[in-house]
Amino acid sequence: MRIGLASTYTMYQYHQRTSKSGLDDALGQIQSGLKIQSGYQDTTIFNKTLSLDYDITTLEQSKSVANNALTYTNNTDTALKDLVANMTNFKTKLIQGGNDIHSETSRLAIAKDLKAIRDHFLSIANTSIGGEFIFGGSATTNPPFNPNGTYNGNNATLNALLGSNNALPYNITGEELFFGADNDTHRIISTNIPKFNQRELHPEIMDPNHPTGQGREVYITAEDTIRDLVGDDDSNPNNDPQEVFYITGRKADGTAFKAKFPMDTTSKVQDLLDRIGREFGNTEVSKVVDVTLNKWGQIEIKDLTSGRSNIEFSMISSKWQDPRNSVANGGDGVGFSNLDRAGVAGVKINTYVQSPFLNDFNYFRTIAVRDDNDHRIHTFPTTFRTEDNKIATTATLLKDVLPPTATRIELTGQAANTALDTAGANIDPPVILPITDTTTIQDLMDSIRTTYSAGGGNIDVQFSDGKIIVVDNNVSKKSPATQDDKDLPFTGNSSLRLFVTSQNANGATVNGFRYDYATEYDKVNFSKDGAKLTSNVSQIIRDSNKYATMDTKLSEVAGRRFETNIFNFKVKDVNGTPIEGTITLEETRSYMTITSPTQINNHTINNIQIPILNPNGNPPQVNNTPTPGNEVTYQQLADTLGIVMNLSNSNTADLQNVFNANADYTNATIKASYEKLIGDSKNYASITLNANGQLEIKDLNYSATRMDFMLYDNQANMFRLDANGRIASHSSLTFQANGAVIADDPHINFFQQIDTIIKSLEEGIYRPGGNSNYGDSMRNPGIQNAITTFDHLANHINKSHTKNGSQGSAFKYSIQRTEALIVQAKTARSETINVDHAEALLQFSQLSLNYQAMLSTIGKISQLSLVNYI
Repeated sequence: MRIGLASTYTMYQYHQRTSKSGLDDALGQIQSGLKIQSGYQDTTIFNKTLSLDYDITTLEQSKSVANNALTYTNNTDTALKDLVANMTNFKTKLIQGGNDIHSETSRLAIAKDLKAIRDHFLSIANTSIGGEFIFGGSATTNPPFNPNGTYNGNNATLNALLGSNNALPYNITGEELFFGADNDTHRIISTNIPKFNQRELHPEIMDPNHPTGQGREVYITAEDTIRDLVGDDDSNPNNDPQEVFYITGRKADGTAFKAKFPMDTTSKVQDLLDRIGREFGNTEVSKVVDVTLNKWGQIEIKDLTSGRSNIEFSMISSKWQDPRNSVANGGDGVGFSNLDRAGVAGVKINTYVQSPFLNDFNYFRTIAVRDDNDHRIHTFPTTFRTEDNKIATTATLLKDVLPPTATRIELTGQAANTALDTAGANIDPPVILPITDTTTIQDLMDSIRTTYSAGGGNIDVQFSDGKIIVVDNNVSKKSPATQDDKDLPFTGNSSLRLFVTSQNANGATVNGFRYDYATEYDKVNFSKDGAKLTSNVSQIIRDSNKYATMDTKLSEVAGRRFETNIFNFKVKDVNGTPIEGTITLEETRSYMTITSPTQINNHTINNIQIPILNPNGNPPQVNNTPTPGNEVTYQQLADTLGIVMNLSNSNTADLQNVFNANADYTNATIKASYEKLIGDSKNYASITLNANGQLEIKDLNYSATRMDFMLYDNQANMFRLDANGRIASHSSLTFQANGAVIADDPHINFFQQIDTIIKSLEEGIYRPGGNSNYGDSMRNPGIQNAITTFDHLANHINKSHTKNGSQGSAFKYSIQRTEALIVQAKTARSETINVDHAEALLQFSQLSLNYQAMLSTIGKISQLSLVNYI
């Protein structure tokens, strides 16, 4: 076979190109360090390298995110360490201030230090790093806390996305840090009126065998008797009627209850505590609450199950048996069946809880009560207070402490002794004192002095803490021969019977008197502060122990279904117009009724049932279906009350459409009027639940509101026993109440509690009710309880600190793991794409020798001719 020159050249060219390509590839590997420079060179290596490059990029991005999150948690940790350190300093100073050895100057100096630390707490709460406020949740652009400690942030969790389905939280919100609830904390409540052993305080009256006859202040103990607790007007411990106790409260499971029971005065106080425990659900084999006396003779109740905020308690007692409640009259025969009667019975009522809440004008008559320990003294139980809840003085106008309907005062009864233990005459005819624009309390006192000293009586009329006190100076002393006359008590008889009645211009009786503030439970006004009205009872969802929101149903807080529950409201709307009415919750419907006034804006409104309609979208949109009572939410309650609080501003046409007994809410015009009444009210008053779950009403147009607000169950004061000795009627919901103060609770509101602690030190309140001044300090739990509360706050902060530390550790572990994965991925990539330089150089040398040999061979072959074959 003959090989031509063309074939030979083609073959030479192919081998040269192939060898050259191999040399180029080897040289490229040496120069780049990579096995391939283009995907077509090796698709397997190329695809695997791309996958590893993606993994490395993802891991490096995850590491970067984790580092940023770790920096955030480290900044948070720094702030929390500062917070914890200053809390330690705060507690040290608090304990110093809690020692009752300080002068007012040194105590106020400590309080000033605590205020400075509190301000630093606020500064920490508003910590900003790189322009971001770390405790604001997702609202990081503005300071989350106002100077008063209210929170503007949210509870949103910030997550670092470290990979697919791998998001880790890295922030601590201000709501979580400074609010919330702790499941390992017990609720503790306490009465706030200190109780002394009356036998030790008044031995001259109660204890004929007392060695000195000198009284001394000794706090009541559990081993003392009921007589020691409530007092007596003589020295015989065996002639007293039973003391009847009236209790209102809420059990540990959230069930509201009322109880009434008599006790022999010879029984121990411990027996009373045990009975209170049984009313809360204690049995012989198990206890749900612990009921004890603290060292100031105050009743403390502790929920033995942690994490619940349900228990509430209020109590009064009296020996009086109401004739209207006798068995012969169809009553239960035990004390009062209606506590409204207690206010006009003229009898001693023993109180255990007091609050500075303005109660209603519930009584047309006030009757002076004789002092057990000094028979000269007769005190009217009415505390005269102005509409802005200030204790009156003798110069206060009567029209400022009585309702406008009361235009005159009638004085009746019996005059004081005309001589020692000699009875005075009946006041006949009654004496009338007109109430003019200039009539003062002093004028009333002068009229009392003139009226009840008639016939030669000798009386003094005094005024103390808002109460009128009348002293009959013709009462004899006790006369045992063994004691000095100056130490003898006044135990003779006084004929004084003082009845003061409020009347209108026609002489008809009108409710004109407020009874003692310590005797009322929940028929009281919301507390007023500038533009706001605020309740003091948190609305708590019974199943979860969380604060209610506007979407919560009332029945979820009541812990029971509503069959027919009626709530009375007595308010002044945004213009100061007095309005009264009811809200009724039934199984199938709910509605609001105005009972007073009869007209607004020339339209009759009284006793017309206004349905609470189902919401349809965002309020004020509604549909035409009345809401069943068990489905009514706090938002619907607020919308309904909003109509009431803006009633005098309402458009007449809308009133005519809605306040119409035949209103048809399927009619678009009537439904639109209903929605407009709700919508218009929102321009004048905001009704909502605050951070503590308390109902709050804010005037949107006046800094000093003209509004007043009272909302209570219409069975609030009913205490009639059924055949089983139980009280079926009780307040299913409570909004404002003269209940026991909270010493500790699972829920916290950091800055509010810190402010309360500082105030207790400023005012020298060492125990609940430790300040006798009328005002908010009455409900301050005191420095001793403040230490317990502060320990709870510190524990709560430590939990958040620990959580932040665990979040930071999670990111540290994530970074370590990510770094290890990055190394592994880069190693795998290197093994896949990177060249072994020694091997590549050897291969290049071999290919180069081969190429040179090939070129040499080609050159020699190319020089051959026929001459070489001859």
